[in-house]
Amino acid sequence: MIEVMLKEVDEEENNLNIHITNIYGQSFTSTALKAQNRTAGFAKELGYKELGIYSYDVNSDSPEMLASRLDGIMASVGYGDIVIFQYPTWNQINFDEAFLKRLSLYRGLKKVIYVHDISALMFESSRFLLGRQIALLNQAELLILPSRRMADFLYKEGLTVKKAVIQKMWDFPLTVDDTITPRFRKAIHFAGNPDSWKFGFVKNWNYNAVEMTVTAEEGAWAKGKNINFMGWFNNDICLANALRRDGGFGLVWSDNTYWREYMKLNANYKLSAYLAAGIPVIVSEDISEKDTIIRKNLGFAAKSLDEAVSKVENMREEEYNKMVSDITVFSYLIREGYFAKKILTDAVFRLLYD
Repeated sequence: MIEVMLKEVDEEENNLNIHITNIYGQSFTSTALKAQNRTAGFAKELGYKELGIYSYDVNSDSPEMLASRLDGIMASVGYGDIVIFQYPTWNQINFDEAFLKRLSLYRGLKKVIYVHDISALMFESSRFLLGRQIALLNQAELLILPSRRMADFLYKEGLTVKKAVIQKMWDFPLTVDDTITPRFRKAIHFAGNPDSWKFGFVKNWNYNAVEMTVTAEEGAWAKGKNINFMGWFNNDICLANALRRDGGFGLVWSDNTYWREYMKLNANYKLSAYLAAGIPVIVSEDISEKDTIIRKNLGFAAKSLDEAVSKVENMREEEYNKMVSDITVFSYLIREGYFAKKILTDAVFRLLYD
């Protein structure tokens, strides 16, 4: 087995470097890719160093090849450094396990795992991996978790890491056209794939008083329904400005039982997209950041689509305009990356100070 090459540190200087992993090689439309790339981008603004990880089939590597690959990724890592591991890499769990095991060979190194998603909770077919994934998380000195509910769930399932900080929301960095003010309109936008197993409600839309606008290409299934299509947007700035121009509301919803349970725990990327665009949001009653949405007047929560549609039908224009005004203030945080910058700073502070 190839011996790991450990970087010698000048004891007099005792420099501590902070590193963050970042994935490459996925489709440029991948939400996972965007989330990690953007987080790493904000981390580099703080002076953190990137460890690039390419997406590939880890089973194509022999143990020696994998060890060599990991040594190349970690070439800039030294004794006593901090590594923020954006999890998962989507290279299968055995790659993630090997990565953390390799990091453990560096004397005094501290591991922070930034949890983006947990596949065992996302997909029912992967539920059997939950124990293995929690064992992986337990190797960290500190965790960054998407919500307090996620933390509580994992601790009940065997998580033992003593230090954790909570992310709450994703950033969605972009520049919007400030000359466009979202207009009051009894319409609901859904930025998602209507063919996905998570969003069956889209094709069953049967509300005549409130239009649904879908960011997808027109489908024959929508004939006779109160549905409009905006087409696909591979550019987030174009999407945001299209949503601003069209007005109305952004919907964060699923009628799939398993995915709804996950939405109680995760930080929803689509939620941040709507808020970055500046339009009020409609969320289910049990989404993780429901209280923030209500408290900050960023939209409203509903127990059902019937209730959501009823609230849109009965909303007054001045109520809508007040939401848009409040979102204008809040969305600055999301568009400028303040959630990521804060959580990355809090993680290091909690790790080294508390």
